[in-house]
Amino acid sequence: MRTIIVLCLLLSLTACTTAQPTPTPTNELIIPTPASGQAVVYGRVLSSITGQPIYRVRVAFAEVIRNGETAIFVDDAAFSPFAETDTDGRFVLPDLPPKEYVIVIGDPFGLNDVVRNPDGLPKVWNIEAGQQLDIGEVRVNIGV
Repeated sequence: MRTIIVLCLLLSLTACTTAQPTPTPTNELIIPTPASGQAVVYGRVLSSITGQPIYRVRVAFAEVIRNGETAIFVDDAAFSPFAETDTDGRFVLPDLPPKEYVIVIGDPFGLNDVVRNPDGLPKVWNIEAGQQLDIGEVRVNIGV
């Protein structure tokens, strides 16, 4: 009889719990509001070879420096703003200063590629303060 009372008591206690099942995490990308005078850029990096997302890769914003009709871009491993892609190839770079940039994807000291225009030249992105820029899906050839 004592066993039945204990079992009934335990059953009633488990019915009183408010625990909810843990929701399945959504792999949602959170885009922050830009800080004052800054921008936020986000997108997804895919392999131009396989079409698959490239994960844990550096996405750097190399500043464009102009001199009249000519220009260069500088990817400084120590100072260029950068983000890293997640397992789905997505990235978010908050608090990006407004300037012109070329996006360099990959290792700054090894294998990398730039996001290009259809003519094959590096694409220049003009980032403006307050902007939340979705660059969409970009495809690069960095051997994966």
